[in-house]
Amino acid sequence: MLSRSRARCALAALVFATLLAVAGGAHSQAGPDLGSADALIRAGKAEEAWQLLAPHESQRAGDAEYDYLLAVAALESGRENLATFILERIIAVNADHTAARLEMGRAYFALRDFERAQRQFDAVLKTNPPAHIRSLIRSYQDRMGPAATARTLSRWGGYLEFTLGHDTNVNAATSQGSVFVPVLGSDFVPGPLFVRRGDDFALFGGGLELARPLTGGDEFFAGVDVKYRVHAEVHALDSQAADVHLGLQRRLTQGDSLRLAVGHNEFRLDEAGYRRMQYAAAEWNRAYQQRARVALFAQGNRIRYLQEAFEASSSDLLALGVGGAYLFHTASRSIVSGRVYAGSDTATRDRADGDRRLRGLAMALQRTLLVGVEGYLSFGVVTSEFRRQNPAFGVTREDRQLDGGLGVSFKLAEGWFMNSQVSRTHVRSNIPLNEYRRTEVTLGLRRVWQ
Repeated sequence: MLSRSRARCALAALVFATLLAVAGGAHSQAGPDLGSADALIRAGKAEEAWQLLAPHESQRAGDAEYDYLLAVAALESGRENLATFILERIIAVNADHTAARLEMGRAYFALRDFERAQRQFDAVLKTNPPAHIRSLIRSYQDRMGPAATARTLSRWGGYLEFTLGHDTNVNAATSQGSVFVPVLGSDFVPGPLFVRRGDDFALFGGGLELARPLTGGDEFFAGVDVKYRVHAEVHALDSQAADVHLGLQRRLTQGDSLRLAVGHNEFRLDEAGYRRMQYAAAEWNRAYQQRARVALFAQGNRIRYLQEAFEASSSDLLALGVGGAYLFHTASRSIVSGRVYAGSDTATRDRADGDRRLRGLAMALQRTLLVGVEGYLSFGVVTSEFRRQNPAFGVTREDRQLDGGLGVSFKLAEGWFMNSQVSRTHVRSNIPLNEYRRTEVTLGLRRVWQ
């Protein structure tokens, strides 16, 4: 199990890696060697070509030769969305740029946007291209047929992860040794499991998802995730979680889509059933030139606590909100995202504080720091206003939860990632028993299949 000294080392490593990445993040201002980039692409080294070209996009964007090589490098290195954005710059200036339209068709094909891919391929065929280009296009068109789509484009994805960490407050409990309870006229001394405890932990997890195209551009998906967390000392808080979900992704227009999903979640604590949840969610998305996205979403949760001591916390939760993301620097893949939401949490088992109204805000920034290194910052706040006066404390409960995180992900090899993270939670409440602070430091290894 990870010792406290190792947890501190993980934190130091994260901070050092972040500072190193920032210090090394300044890109050379010299122009790129386009001949070298072309040679790298032809040699199958698209990632190296991307790293050579991308840092100069702010200076060279609009240069057709540079943009074309950058787009091909993006496409061949798995950055299909970025490739379409770059190719749009070329086609906007020169609608007859046949090579750009061919690459655009290939990019849309990789994104499984077959309608737009077909339009680009048709535009290329109208120019009477050489035989090898016609043959290439027909090979893509064959794979876009209904039978081929069902046979070759169903996708399986999955992951396995192992994480070591330290949690300063594994039970999310107050740090106070006693809390004054007005109705009793004396101090209440919480039991050992309800007082702040720090501990090391290990987390094992894995997941699998299937996505299968349907007619009309729709897609069915289904997946399962499992996680197991074990502590060095506080074994009463060892947990197991399993989530099963399925849904439908519908394409409404070229830029609009609708995602519908339902799921079931089981959470066990100390080898016993603790919480069970069913949920349904809907999200409408609109994309703008592969660079920006806005979304409207709604989610309903049916939450039931299974143990008698906690069943009063059971509730039905409904939340509505709006979110979005914006790619503001393509070379570093810098993306800012956020969402705001509001909801109603209806108590179903006579919760002492009654029903709850909640409002939330979450924001995140992610950026490529160095080759194979990505970092992110996150921040969130949730306010909760309960509707019933708490009989023990004589006040109507109000909580505010603040969350922050800093993380760095290192790509070790294709499909292999090492992730380091520090997260902080601070809950403020007018009922002292509900206040707590919590910090987690983790270092993990993750294997991804796509």
